[in-house]
Amino acid sequence: MAVVKKGMLTALNNQVSLSADQQDKAKPIIDKHVADLEAVKNDATLDKAAKREKVVQLRQQYVTDINGILTPDQQKKWAAAREANKAKVKTRLKERAAQKASQ
Repeated sequence: MAVVKKGMLTALNNQVSLSADQQDKAKPIIDKHVADLEAVKNDATLDKAAKREKVVQLRQQYVTDINGILTPDQQKKWAAAREANKAKVKTRLKERAAQKASQ
């Protein structure tokens, strides 16, 4: 989990150039987010749909919390980076689906 947390902080820093103070504030937000995601993943009482719903809620809370420590300009940069990442993921999923279909 420490690797995931460090990766998230590094990615955020690369996307919006965090100040040292912002990095200090982002660390506990990231720590909590990763721990919460892990708890959902390991919760045997939730079915797949409930887990997905909970992850969506956690992600929304994470975005809200991180936006709280970013400047308006950084918020715009981060939103653009998240959108670009979403587009990459969608493209990869389509490529995988096409590969499976052709097999």
